[in-house]
Amino acid sequence: MTGRKTVKDYQWRITLLLIVDFILIIIFLLHITGLLDINDFLQYLHLADKPAYNAATEVHFIDVGQGDATLVISDGHAMLIDSGDVDKYNDVQWYLRNHGVKKLDYLIATHPHSDHIGEMSEIIDSFEVGTFIMPDFPDELTPTTYVYEQLLISLKDKGLKITSASDTSFKLGTCEIITFTSKGEYDDLNNYSVLVKIVDGENSFLITGDCEIAEEEELISKGFDLSAKVLKAGHHGSSGSSSYDFLNKVLPRYCVISCSLDNKYGHPAAALLRRVRKYTEKIYVTSVCGNIVFYSDGEGLDMTTEKEADKIEKINP
Repeated sequence: MTGRKTVKDYQWRITLLLIVDFILIIIFLLHITGLLDINDFLQYLHLADKPAYNAATEVHFIDVGQGDATLVISDGHAMLIDSGDVDKYNDVQWYLRNHGVKKLDYLIATHPHSDHIGEMSEIIDSFEVGTFIMPDFPDELTPTTYVYEQLLISLKDKGLKITSASDTSFKLGTCEIITFTSKGEYDDLNNYSVLVKIVDGENSFLITGDCEIAEEEELISKGFDLSAKVLKAGHHGSSGSSSYDFLNKVLPRYCVISCSLDNKYGHPAAALLRRVRKYTEKIYVTSVCGNIVFYSDGEGLDMTTEKEADKIEKINP
């Protein structure tokens, strides 16, 4: 009986493969004759995104070298998450101005490391800021850096208070912004990063700061909805972030990594890239692509890169 069952199983698998091959051939023939558009077919199966015909929301992953800076513009409102490291050319400020930003409804520091808050003092001095958000962290992890001290001075001079990050949500234009925080005890400031989820209809983005696996595990245990179509990989694509468990909760269709070319840390790490590729091949790195921008109309999603170079192999084959 076992032998007959094995033969039947084999025959069934061959038949199934032949049926699949036949369907693929039909689809290919319809495509080359112009009777079927492959992209339309994939969109129908929800395997590809529709174009964003009337995008009211833009998510900009700004190329700031070995740092993070994400600008969100939605229906005339703006939010900046992180600002990159100290930059004598004020690139982030110029980027904001070039995109018509005069006021930041929200300014968020995922955590106060210099490569995330380096330009925040000058941004606060130069722009109107509605709400400034930063996570709580233990006193012993309080930075003693010049940029952190300058940030506090600029906040005081502008009469701005620090709003402690919490597990909450608020509106920005057409988007819902959801923040997730850790309450555990860690000896690394990275694991106090506030995660920011941007939801615009069917499209969603998860900005992770320098969140590492320890914080990821805590957030997973809390049952937060971490799913997102676009993931900004944690800690510049380090091997200690974006674990399989975390990726399995996010299920990203796109992954963005913010780092500098030939950085001394080896970012993005080969181990991280292997993990992400289990979920998506659409990996974009600022050091290769430059500024990366997504456009959303709540249903469709488009993206552009500053440079025509999105091959991750150029960084870490």
